[in-house]
Amino acid sequence: MEHIVSFAVTKLVDLLAHEVGFLEGVDDELRSLRDLLQWIEALLKDTDIHSNKDNDERAKLWVNQVRDLAHDAEDIIDNYIFRVHHLDHASPSSWLSSLGACPVLPSKLSILHDLGNKIHKVKGRAQEIYDNQRKIGNIASSGDGPSNSNINEARPPPVRRRRTQDVEEADVLGFDEHFQALARMLMGDDGNKRRAVISITGMGGAGKTTLARKIFSDPGIKRHFTFQAWIWVSQENPARQLLEAIAKNAMSISNLELEDKYLSHAEMKPYENITTKDEQEDWLEHLRHLMVKNEVCSHLKKNKYLVILDDIWSKEAWDTIEGLLPDMMNGSRVLLTTRKQDVALHADRQSPPYEVKFLGEEDSWELFCKKAIPTKCSNDCPPHLKPIGREMVAKCCGLPLAIIVLGRLVLTRRQSAEEWRKLLKSTNWQLRQGEQKISEILALSYHHLPYYMKPCFLYFSIYPKGALISAKRLIRLWIAEGFIQPRDQETMEEVAEDYLEELVHWSMIQVVERHDHGGIKICRIHELLHDLSIFLAQGMNFIHIPSNDKEENILHNCRRLALHDDKSTRYIARSYSIDSNSRLRTITSVDMGKSISKMEKFFHDLKLLRVINLQGTRIKSLPNDIGKLIHLRYLGLRYTDLTELPSSIGKLINLQTLDIKKSMHISELPSQVWKMQRNLRHLEGNYLSIKGLPSTESLPNLQTLSNVKAGTWLQNGLQKMTNISKLGVHDVTGTDKEALLDCLGKLDNLTKLTWKTKLAWKTTYHHMIPSSIFSTSQYRNNIQILYLGGPLEGLPDAICMSASLTKLTLQSTRLQEDPLVMLGKLANLQVLRLRDAFVGEEMVCVEKGFPQLKVLELKSLSELEVWSIKDEAMPKLRELEIEACEYLMMLPQGLQMVTSLQKLKVIRMNDNFCRRLRNNDGEDWEKIKHIPSVMVFRERNKAVPCRQRPQKRKVSHHQICR
Repeated sequence: MEHIVSFAVTKLVDLLAHEVGFLEGVDDELRSLRDLLQWIEALLKDTDIHSNKDNDERAKLWVNQVRDLAHDAEDIIDNYIFRVHHLDHASPSSWLSSLGACPVLPSKLSILHDLGNKIHKVKGRAQEIYDNQRKIGNIASSGDGPSNSNINEARPPPVRRRRTQDVEEADVLGFDEHFQALARMLMGDDGNKRRAVISITGMGGAGKTTLARKIFSDPGIKRHFTFQAWIWVSQENPARQLLEAIAKNAMSISNLELEDKYLSHAEMKPYENITTKDEQEDWLEHLRHLMVKNEVCSHLKKNKYLVILDDIWSKEAWDTIEGLLPDMMNGSRVLLTTRKQDVALHADRQSPPYEVKFLGEEDSWELFCKKAIPTKCSNDCPPHLKPIGREMVAKCCGLPLAIIVLGRLVLTRRQSAEEWRKLLKSTNWQLRQGEQKISEILALSYHHLPYYMKPCFLYFSIYPKGALISAKRLIRLWIAEGFIQPRDQETMEEVAEDYLEELVHWSMIQVVERHDHGGIKICRIHELLHDLSIFLAQGMNFIHIPSNDKEENILHNCRRLALHDDKSTRYIARSYSIDSNSRLRTITSVDMGKSISKMEKFFHDLKLLRVINLQGTRIKSLPNDIGKLIHLRYLGLRYTDLTELPSSIGKLINLQTLDIKKSMHISELPSQVWKMQRNLRHLEGNYLSIKGLPSTESLPNLQTLSNVKAGTWLQNGLQKMTNISKLGVHDVTGTDKEALLDCLGKLDNLTKLTWKTKLAWKTTYHHMIPSSIFSTSQYRNNIQILYLGGPLEGLPDAICMSASLTKLTLQSTRLQEDPLVMLGKLANLQVLRLRDAFVGEEMVCVEKGFPQLKVLELKSLSELEVWSIKDEAMPKLRELEIEACEYLMMLPQGLQMVTSLQKLKVIRMNDNFCRRLRNNDGEDWEKIKHIPSVMVFRERNKAVPCRQRPQKRKVSHHQICR
């Protein structure tokens, strides 16, 4: 509970600093309470409530009292700020309407008097709690100071570090026998050509997913199937999740293209018997689903596929998926993981489930040492530690997840017999049977987390089981909740990234996908750890998840409400008249996909809200007076049906994140957005325009401004937003160009830039993107990621380009000179995507060019005929994608020398090109036989046949059309 007390102390410090003039009379009480809470915070950090089981109940009672006290102090402060703010800014009529039948309007004096009384009472309780701990005593560990087991909690957060590995390490000790058996089943050694379903079963934590990932990444298995897809299955909407995963990942349909498909039938006439708007939307959604389903099924019918479905929970989930996986008697396979034998048998009774057994004693010891010993070698374990270590490992009963979590925990302690014995004795290790068998070990790992990371772990309880979680949005939520504190010169986002990496290091979180630069992009949590987070979070009123239709409204003491399913919809309908004195700070609904008609009323009266995240709900409007929620820090409105935002949004003075990306119906923001001023950090839209003009003080701390249309705001405000690191500007015209260029020279922190010109049938030279955008002499920033969309004047010499550039996308730039010549000289470029970027006939990767390039995409290079790769070019290339280059007849000579290449994807290429890639007898087979994964897609759209090239005429930059 240290983080709760720390937050209350921080609030008191801020209040004393900002309201010093108005607090005369209670400032001494506040300072006294702050000092007392600091003492309690120090005691909490020194407390080891798991070291002595006789003290457990007493310690838990004391901690619960401290938690309630800290919540009360925080509520008093937030209520005070709310009342004073609205007294200063609201009219008497609005006070009457918000407070009910109030005979006398409050005054600052009466508010201050009320604050003084409440602070006095809280201080009395704090003193009593502190005295009781001192009298009853010895909740904390014996000794002169903090226990060694809690040394890590007393020290400050670690210094910032970056992860650079491309793939997370897979722990597969003892799995070789399992792997060989499953490989034989998948590749059809028994001659079975039907679409068989192979099931991996076993209890939670047994390593089913780890084994499936080993199979999915094996080069031999990749070559056996024409395509593979991995799908993390959620319990919410497995069929749609499968469709979208295959469409995006296997069929190379981008997010934007997929959204276009869903939106393409938006004007379709619904079924004539449907009358209400909600019914019409449901019908349209059904039609969109069928459209993507037909395309996916058509694609699968033409391929020998392997689809891996991780974590199927029910027969019903399989039934919704089965129809999407056609059986063409070509040896296709489905591999699923499940805890339940009956689900595996239901999926395919002809294929007995393959059960993952527990690790043996020696494999368990090797896996433990790999995690617990700095050298990762069991031979390096000191002899005096081996007996203690083996005793701990034996308690894990051969379960890989338990061993991994325990090993990570041991790695954080000193390598001493005293420390290991203390850890061995710090839990009763009475492992229960079945699914609860490793709960004590997992709980032990949580309790030994540094105090500042515990709320970050508990926050995973807000997500549905099996959810794939955006690290970027998770980090912003952590910051909005107050879990992250500044550290030295780093931003809170950077500190939060470190916390997430630490949770991965502790094996509490799994990485699903990393960015090209190594940072975490998508993560998830193992279902057993997710259960633990929910259990702990609900036990301390950290969260409430509606679970049945009859439960009472318990939100008065709860801090967060997570809405996941239809039960949540009914809960909202019952609870819309919620007590306005509720302590609720967060409402979150992640991709529920339901229309919640009473949602507006539900959070309308919750004056202390910090987070509203309605991603994926079909909410259609926000309350007009949402601006009264002055404590709100995060407003997430992705994928909603909103058409506009109320003008009162400008009154959200503490808002840090406004995310309306992918809400397709919002095209304009009110001018009041410019009045948010100092706290707004992230504004993400969807090709938005913003009314009005910024002032010289507008948004000085803004870090992200994406998908915003160019306008007069460029001349009047952008250069003042000196903290911007990610900027995306669309519809840039000739009149905007100079202003944007001038601003870029003043944005020292800019690392990511998107510049898209205004689409037009004819684009003049005046509208082109200037080549000076690459100039290092003109701009002081260190741009790492650059996306340019629209005709580009040209590329300067590489010596003039930024050495920090790691990712470059050129879209519709229509360059006439080979871009690879100059770009190949960029020493740090890791990702290059050329999409309709070049109108020439020949490209060359020069000798030793692209020394760090890992991903290369060539798309819609409509005139390209010849591509060659010189010696030692692209030595680190891992992924190559070629799409719709209709005149390119063959892969380049020299590709066979790129031995690092792991994945080749060919899409919509001409028949001659594809014939050359056939296994063994294709003319280009020798160039690609070393590549583990080769995927050729000719049927997504009809391939352009090999034909006579029409006569071309040269055009100048002034004549280029989009």
